[in-house]
Amino acid sequence: MLTIVGILVALMAIVVATVMDGNSFGALVGPSSLLLVIVGTLGVTMSGYDLIDIKRFPKALVYSFKGKVPDAGEIVDTLMQFAEVARREGVLALESKLKEIEDPFLKTGLQQVVDGMDADTVRDVLDIELNSLDERHQTMIGFFKGLGGYAPTMGMIGTVVGLVNMLGNLSDPSQLGKGMAVALLTTFYGVVFANLVFLPMGAKLSRLHDAEMAVKDLAMDGILAVQAGASPRMIVERLEAHMLPEERLGHKGRTGKEAAA
Repeated sequence: MLTIVGILVALMAIVVATVMDGNSFGALVGPSSLLLVIVGTLGVTMSGYDLIDIKRFPKALVYSFKGKVPDAGEIVDTLMQFAEVARREGVLALESKLKEIEDPFLKTGLQQVVDGMDADTVRDVLDIELNSLDERHQTMIGFFKGLGGYAPTMGMIGTVVGLVNMLGNLSDPSQLGKGMAVALLTTFYGVVFANLVFLPMGAKLSRLHDAEMAVKDLAMDGILAVQAGASPRMIVERLEAHMLPEERLGHKGRTGKEAAA
């Protein structure tokens, strides 16, 4: 939501500044220039990716607006509960509770623990999961950065094409000003879409990726602690070290929250 608000604020600043100078907002509207920049930028960016990457683009686009930072506290609560069950009833008792977990990464790691895998094997499996996740995310982040890089170039191409067409019609001087304005609109659109849309969305995806990877690292640390038979208190203290001070509740605080729920 904040991403949409930021983009709208930036666009509003451009519109207000244009109107304050006594110009018409209509001067900034050029369908052909808009088409050239958007379609051209998408086309040249797509040329460097595979079809499977292009299919993930719509989902990444939506995620850049609606994506949220994963809740590390929820992961800590879950692992604390699993550690309590493991110490009280044994590791095999965790299998019946695995169906309650929605996070595939956490579920995969705890399933490995229940299956009796050693710590190195569990870590290897989770590292493969993390590497695969990182590769997918970096591909989409790179796609948006590519859009941000190509958009100004497509704007310049449109300007050059517009100038060529304008200079080819010098017999009508009254059209020179209008032709120049239309030609420059493509550069305007290229810069606007690159710096107000594509690059900020890429930055948002990068931020969400870093946050998700940090939570996955926290989860892996907790899974290995459960596998090693660590106490619930130790697991909470260990995992909360990954979190900001204001997010830490301690074992007693989390146990009280669970009881209240």
